[in-house]
Amino acid sequence: MKQVNFILRLLIVLMAVLILNSIISAQQKIKILIVYYSLTGTTEQMAIGVKEGVERDSNATATLKKVDEVTSKILNAVDGIVLGSPTYWGNISNPMKKFLDDIGFLGDKVGGAFATGAMKTGGKEHVVVSLLLALLMKGAIIVGPVYDFGAFQSGAFGASAMTGPPDNGVSELELEDARKLGERVATIAGQMKSGTAVNVKTHSRQLPKGFNLQQNFPNPFNPETKINYELPNRSRVLLKVFNELGEEVRTLVDKEQFAGKYQVQWDGRDNNYKHVATGVYFYQLSMEGAAQTKKMLLLR
Repeated sequence: MKQVNFILRLLIVLMAVLILNSIISAQQKIKILIVYYSLTGTTEQMAIGVKEGVERDSNATATLKKVDEVTSKILNAVDGIVLGSPTYWGNISNPMKKFLDDIGFLGDKVGGAFATGAMKTGGKEHVVVSLLLALLMKGAIIVGPVYDFGAFQSGAFGASAMTGPPDNGVSELELEDARKLGERVATIAGQMKSGTAVNVKTHSRQLPKGFNLQQNFPNPFNPETKINYELPNRSRVLLKVFNELGEEVRTLVDKEQFAGKYQVQWDGRDNNYKHVATGVYFYQLSMEGAAQTKKMLLLR
């Protein structure tokens, strides 16, 4: 009887461990959203290729959505977003433009892009760059596919496919470019979610030992100046500029950042993007439990 009770208790413990592991695994699962617009189906083919690349990472899942199917709830639930659009006279499709106009701040999600279109120089690269710039302006962290050539690695902005004359359809090589894009987005999103700095060695001697706000340079300045600061750990960071009356002039940083060294540029404009007058200004860096302030001089 005692042996039976012991076996039952052991089984219960094992089941609890398995359930806990599955919950943790589900919580850590990387979620990538692939948003696309497609009339002929070729852009959708590339989107499927991106999905296949994302799911090469066993800890990542990908969801395909047309531009008119995406909601704020869907956007908020993912760790990365990949945009795909056909090329119309060198430009993004109108439905994709509307989607980009309507979405809000993406909160440091990882972003990537791909495009389809006819002709070798039909504007596909312009569409990819335009999509990436739009994501960047929304706060996304931009990445592209990486190609391993053995002796060295090389990267690209995004993926594209020539789907009209003289090369109709999507080739296997172009699909592989889409897969590499998806794979890279999933990898970096996973590193961001786990708190691992991307492409930075985390040896303790290389990370900042303390919270430090440095003097801006040049100082005095006109019209721009740079501000460097260091964070010893991950924290919510605020970097603001104030005038001599203590009134806020500009918010330069307001987000969570990893431990590391950062540089921010101020262009001498306020929060309404209007040039401020000659004078003394103060910039303050604050994180959880700490704040530092320094003075700078703008000369018009």
